[in-house]
This record gives sequence, C-alpha cells and structure tokens, in this order.
Amino acid sequence: MFYITPQELQFIEELGLLTEKSGGAKTLGRIFAYLLLADKPKTLDEIAAELLFSKATASLTIRQGLMIRFFEKVSIPGERKDYYRVNAQSWINTMSEKINALSEWERLIDFGLGFMPSVNLAALENLEGIKDYFDFMRWYFSNFTEQYERWKKGDINKNT
Repeated sequence: MFYITPQELQFIEELGLLTEKSGGAKTLGRIFAYLLLADKPKTLDEIAAELLFSKATASLTIRQGLMIRFFEKVSIPGERKDYYRVNAQSWINTMSEKINALSEWERLIDFGLGFMPSVNLAALENLEGIKDYFDFMRWYFSNFTEQYERWKKGDINKNT
C-alpha cells in the first residue's frame, strides 16, 4: 500500500475541489491528483482503498476519466488486473480540442449575423462582440501546440 503524506493528501483534496469548481466531479480531480503523484500505475482496488472511496465510485470515476482521456488503462505482463495511470498528454489534447471547438461557435455566430436584421442594433452588437472575441482567440492560439513544443525543447526563454 502507498502511504499518502499530509502534503500529498492536501494536494489531492485541493485538486479535487478545483476540479469541482471547474465543473467536474471532485472524485475525478482527486483520482487525477492521486495518479499524478503515483510512482507506478494503480489498480482500481488500490485507488479505492487509498482514497477511501467505494469500489463503485472509483470504477465510475475511472470510466469517466478514461472517456475524457485523463487516464490510461495499462497492462502489466503476468497481471490479470487492469492498471491505470494519468495521461500527461491529456491537458495538451484538451486545450487543442477546445481551440478547435471555436470553429463551431464561430459558425453559429456567423449564422446569427447572417439573418439578423440591421435594425436590431443590440443583437448585432452582441454577436459582433462575440465574433471579435472568437477571432482574437483563434489568432492568439493559432500556433499553441507549436509554441508548447518549442517551450519543452527550451527554444523559448521560460523566464519571460
């Protein structure tokens, strides 16, 4: 069994609260934090026991985490149980998906601008304001993945 220090427990609990504050389940954040700190992949039984969850809660939360790619299921040769670890790439993938989702918002805003009568100035102002913001976001994040790769390689000064 893995011993969780008071500092690790505080980290796990605070990440759970932050996840909940961001619209996710607190248990998802707690398992994510726990697996971030784990030195090796963990079984469902280990996760449930060490985080004081029921096995059903741990199972449901792991399935949710697998669906959104926060966790990965791994196989260990000679072991029959499934093991889980954090998918460190998930944050990059999630951000890229959010950036790509802007196009759906832009399409809908453009649709609204296309049928809105020019006399409805308040609606036009609202839609154009949102369109301007999305245009800015697309520009700002246009090379997000490339810049992050440069950051990881040390091509960008991290002290700025």
